[in-house]
Amino acid sequence: MKKRLNEKVLKRGDVILTTSDAKISKFIRSTTISPISHAMLYVDNCSVIDATGDGVHSANTQRLFFEQHNAVFALRLKGGLPPSTSIKICNYVRERIGSEYATWEAGRAGLGLGKRGTPKQFCSRLVAQAYAANGFALVKNTDFCTPKDLLKSAELVEVADATVDVTDEEYQAWQTHPSGLNLMRQSTNHILNGARRIDKSIQNLSDVDKLVLEHSEHDETIMQLYVESGYFHVWKIDHEINPWHYDAKLMEDLGRRQPDDVRWYCESTLAEGSRTDNRYVTNAKGYQYYQSIRPRQTIMMLMTFYQMLAENHANRLDIAEDWLTRHP
Repeated sequence: MKKRLNEKVLKRGDVILTTSDAKISKFIRSTTISPISHAMLYVDNCSVIDATGDGVHSANTQRLFFEQHNAVFALRLKGGLPPSTSIKICNYVRERIGSEYATWEAGRAGLGLGKRGTPKQFCSRLVAQAYAANGFALVKNTDFCTPKDLLKSAELVEVADATVDVTDEEYQAWQTHPSGLNLMRQSTNHILNGARRIDKSIQNLSDVDKLVLEHSEHDETIMQLYVESGYFHVWKIDHEINPWHYDAKLMEDLGRRQPDDVRWYCESTLAEGSRTDNRYVTNAKGYQYYQSIRPRQTIMMLMTFYQMLAENHANRLDIAEDWLTRHP
């Protein structure tokens, strides 16, 4: 029997510390003399963002399985985070999705070395910098810290019941589900790898936006990278896996069988942001502004894409709100 994170007790901005039986994990634990080797940030309903060898990306907590003997901690800022601040912290790491992994610097952090870092990322640096950028110093050196430093931080307290057991049946069932986040990881890396052939300094998609805005001659190339990557189709995976998120009748049917799970989903969805104030609307408005000052094919395509996602999110909110109203 395995275990996974318990989303029902987690909050946006929680620091997740884990380990595994992989050789690199054992090496990090032995080097830092610590029970944990990796750090992540809980950013939303069933979603974390972390920095691994593939760079900075999102992962679905329902797919992150740990052996029973693996240490897993969920930590929260003492006194909690105001909702507006937790959103800013999570936006910080979202803006760095795709950033390259800082292998050399991560090694120096483990040895207690290093003073000033590069824009590249490793797991504990990403988490510490996200908090520091919003006024919370979790560790002494945010550029060169370890998961152990976060575990020992006097600013964080442990969240109880952070994991739940997973049956073998549940584990096997998840192995057959398509993964939208894995596809998003692949598509994002495809775009970034192509853009880095133009400019090696590019770290994330915001850097790609800047490249297109400042150099119109690369607009066509970047647009093609987006199209061939499948970036604009990944959102469809959730419709396939969870059609009840988008259909009131299907949600009602599932709610009769699993009312607690549906209630938790609806409440979590409403906490993600209002119809006019969420990350999809923010991105759409940002690209609309870019398009007004420097029209580009890539920017127009991204603006239209995020407008569609904003409408999609509004539909989810309507359905979730309607279910909660009818089931007080």
